[in-house]
Amino acid sequence: MFRRNSARTTALAVMAGSILLAVPATADATTTAYTPQTACGSSYATIDSFNLPGGTSTVYLTYSRTTGKNCVATIKNTRTGSPTLTGAYLTYGDGSGRQQDLGNYSYYAAAYLSAPGQCIYYGGRDYNSGDWWGKGPGWCS
Repeated sequence: MFRRNSARTTALAVMAGSILLAVPATADATTTAYTPQTACGSSYATIDSFNLPGGTSTVYLTYSRTTGKNCVATIKNTRTGSPTLTGAYLTYGDGSGRQQDLGNYSYYAAAYLSAPGQCIYYGGRDYNSGDWWGKGPGWCS
């Protein structure tokens, strides 16, 4: 009797393991391993962020005391690994000096701006947002 129950238990455990392997990944599995520091550099600290419409990408504003520059990174939350329209921009508070990175990227776009004594705008776009989205002026140095 013990052997029969043991064989039945083993068969059920194998079936359960097969079922667990067949369960599709959750939405949380779509988040990327990339960070603003991956895109901008390890000396950059995140000071603000927002999600693009639909949460398909997140736009991060960072600053490095080492370089004295701001960096904006638009990091994809979905369709990672597939090249799709992704962009990031920074401008001075008066709208001048625009620096941007726009292209078909698999993980992120990043742009840099040195803005001593200036306020800035920052923003991004992706395949889902339809246009540029941004915040500012603010983050004055």
